[in-house]
Amino acid sequence: MDTLDGILDQIWIMLEQGVVHSDNPFHWPVLGTTSKEGCSLRTVILRQVNVTDRVLVCHTDARSLKVQEIINYPQTSWIFYYPEKKIQMRISGRSTLHAHDPFADQQWADTSITSRLNYCATQAPGTPIDKPSSGLPDYLLNKIPTLLETGMGRKHFLAIEAQIYSIDWLILKITGNRRARFEWVDDSLHATWLVP
Repeated sequence: MDTLDGILDQIWIMLEQGVVHSDNPFHWPVLGTTSKEGCSLRTVILRQVNVTDRVLVCHTDARSLKVQEIINYPQTSWIFYYPEKKIQMRISGRSTLHAHDPFADQQWADTSITSRLNYCATQAPGTPIDKPSSGLPDYLLNKIPTLLETGMGRKHFLAIEAQIYSIDWLILKITGNRRARFEWVDDSLHATWLVP
């Protein structure tokens, strides 16, 4: 990790590993959106990385508040932290929402049946309720659903595709922290070391 090129190569590998391995810390980044009330943060699951196009993908319920926030302010931020390696990455990008297009269809097709349950709640995420509940209809409770049963969730499924325009990379070391920034302007990469 002594060269900027080497760090960027490592970044892409770590992100790709985060997609593949559910026990990898990069599988669970924090996604930040903006609204007129300020910043909102939540943990999401990294579903896809496209290195060539510099794209990160996660999924959400189309009825969630983050969807309207992205419509109003498409610039999003992601934070990844790998405790064992002491590596933090802050990634900024412009997000696009996909609900009823071929990209969303493919993302849905690649989603497991159990993950599809997340989109089968009868009410929108954040709706106040009287007692703790998953929000799922009774016929989906306490069982592994069938493909047909989870099909109702497709109408609430949405893919968030963020094209990266900057990555701020930081490694914490007893011998001295190191930091670098990668920024793309008109598809031209500008990379530099920063004081941590």
